[in-house]
Amino acid sequence: MVKTDVFSKLPDDVVLKIIFNLDDDPKDWAHLACVCTKFCSLLHTFCWKSKCTQTIPALVSDLLSGGAANSPPGGWAALYKLYFCCPGLAKAGVSVGNLEVGPSSLAQLGSFDNPISVFDSVVALADVVIGKGGEVSDVVMAGVVDDDSDGDDDGCNVCKRRKVCRLVGSHLACGARELSREQGNKLLASRFRGDCLYICGWPGCVHNDGKRNYMLFRGIFKNFKESRVWRTVSDGDRNKVNISCAFCSCTNTWNLHSAFCLRRAFGFHDDGELVVRAYVCENGHVSGAWTDWPLYT
Repeated sequence: MVKTDVFSKLPDDVVLKIIFNLDDDPKDWAHLACVCTKFCSLLHTFCWKSKCTQTIPALVSDLLSGGAANSPPGGWAALYKLYFCCPGLAKAGVSVGNLEVGPSSLAQLGSFDNPISVFDSVVALADVVIGKGGEVSDVVMAGVVDDDSDGDDDGCNVCKRRKVCRLVGSHLACGARELSREQGNKLLASRFRGDCLYICGWPGCVHNDGKRNYMLFRGIFKNFKESRVWRTVSDGDRNKVNISCAFCSCTNTWNLHSAFCLRRAFGFHDDGELVVRAYVCENGHVSGAWTDWPLYT
């Protein structure tokens, strides 16, 4: 971040008034967080909570209901990022560069968390990331195209003219941002239906790796540490993998497919790839990807 005495001399109330009068664009706050440590501190202390309660009041109310916590697990910045940002292919456990992102291959890929200054990197059609610690990070590959290969003019196909993103790291999401419990119920196996999982709307943020489209989703569990999913995945850490959370500081996640928390009916493609994969961190943040159903002949 930029070290300067100019901004440090501004009164906090003046800075906050300026921040709250900015346009309702998450990229503006990401830019500000990179200017100096004072701005970053104010954003984390005052602004993320305010923006979350204004933007997603029903979700915030439900996540905090029935408990003594004053903030969601992982903090307000993580919840704000989860609402606006796609986790990207890498954090959703999808193959990147023909390498499967998992425990055995992350060393080959290297870290996707090296911070990039927004002032030094202007990527056409790429969205700015609200990163950990207020930094802009994870923009590894860029490019957004329109995919009309699956669509006809009748408008009936959900794939028609949807944006296909080629960002590997987390970025501002295309598609629906609203998080709903109904979408979460479609993901979990029947014995976990008592758990409350909020997932973004279908089809999420659509990516293409050259082989098939991936509909990336993100979500959050309510009262995750009290859920049946948590009791299942935390039993011996058998399904823990070295894929860090895209939204908070957790460095490991659990594979919900390996833990048999996802619906078994999703199945596999004919090349052995999962139709649906999902990973959850200790704070209950979920990242994953749907793919088109396989066509068996």
